[in-house]
Amino acid sequence: MLLREYLEEHTRDELLSYARSIELKKCSGLRKAELIEKIVADFCAENALRSRLTCLTKEEMKLFRKACDGPQDISANEVMDSMQLSVMYWLGGFEKTTDRFVVFEEIAQAFSAIDDEAFQREQNKKGWMIKCIRFFMNYYGIAPIEVIYKLYRLKVKDTIDEMIDMLWEMPIDIVESCLFPLERLGMQNWPKEDPIYSARGLLIHLPILENQEFNSLLDEQADKSFYIPSAQQIDEICCRGYEASALAYKKLEKYFIKELNMLYEHATTWCLQVWANSMDGESPAAIINKLTEAGIEFHGEKQMGELVGLLMDAHNNTRMIENRGHKPMELSRSGFSGGMSTIVPGSSKAAEMLRESVPYLNKMGIPVDLDGNAVKVEKKIYPNDPCPCGSGKKYKKCCGRK
Repeated sequence: MLLREYLEEHTRDELLSYARSIELKKCSGLRKAELIEKIVADFCAENALRSRLTCLTKEEMKLFRKACDGPQDISANEVMDSMQLSVMYWLGGFEKTTDRFVVFEEIAQAFSAIDDEAFQREQNKKGWMIKCIRFFMNYYGIAPIEVIYKLYRLKVKDTIDEMIDMLWEMPIDIVESCLFPLERLGMQNWPKEDPIYSARGLLIHLPILENQEFNSLLDEQADKSFYIPSAQQIDEICCRGYEASALAYKKLEKYFIKELNMLYEHATTWCLQVWANSMDGESPAAIINKLTEAGIEFHGEKQMGELVGLLMDAHNNTRMIENRGHKPMELSRSGFSGGMSTIVPGSSKAAEMLRESVPYLNKMGIPVDLDGNAVKVEKKIYPNDPCPCGSGKKYKKCCGRK
């Protein structure tokens, strides 16, 4: 498969947008064919290709090397890596007839000229840095560079200055983040005891600034500390997309396989969907709606009730950006307490399925509202209190929003 052929499938506007993202100059006046040649030439230039390929993670590089030799069948554990190589890096694609992943021929040929020991040493460091950046983007959004250094130091013992210099070398369309001094953000008088304070600057995921979400995210995160994961957790979340080894998700995966007769690949896909839904602040009812839309059938109130309980447990054991990487359950243990969300079905079909399970769910302590949006509140909640739904947000920013 050729990169040129892949680019032909895109519109000129899509190619122009991509050219801008990789900072190619003088492209606006080019015709589509000329633009394709310019992108291919830039991709295959030694310095540009080295700059991008050294940012591959260990797992992505392993798959990349195999796919340079020929098309590869993708296992369940390689799905995330193959998507990064194709969608983020534009290094390969999927064959239309076999759905196998293959590196573009021009890229594979150019790679052979730069694959030396110096490249491999650089890739080991930058590949780990990329994992740290991805964890930061998904679970911090905004963080002192000193916090990022704590993640980086889990595997690489460079100085913080060496890490910062390396960060500036990495392509902006890959890291999607930039380091800002507090003065530039108007935060020069920020209290030093605040978790967000930094003597060296804040790393900010650029879409947060572009979408004008900087202040609202800081309000949601409030004074929560930054969760510092282990190296193994970063590896797992980056490779699988979610914390697959967490007990709540292992139980959910087992349920999907044994109770709903799913293949392992489908079960892990649904677990990833649950994690993503929870990260986005959606209730477990959203997953029930999606399962019903996918034609999944449940047999009896006990089976449905068990699933709802597992979804609630998974939701409360999902790392969230508004909690600076903490799970709602971890915050609850730390004093950010709250009640359990009421299950509110999002469709009449889901409501009918849940109706028979209400007595069973209530026995489990899980309230169900079949008619509207309700939250179980067992004590007076003030605007700045943690929301009782367990999201980790302030009540006024969540269920108490007027």
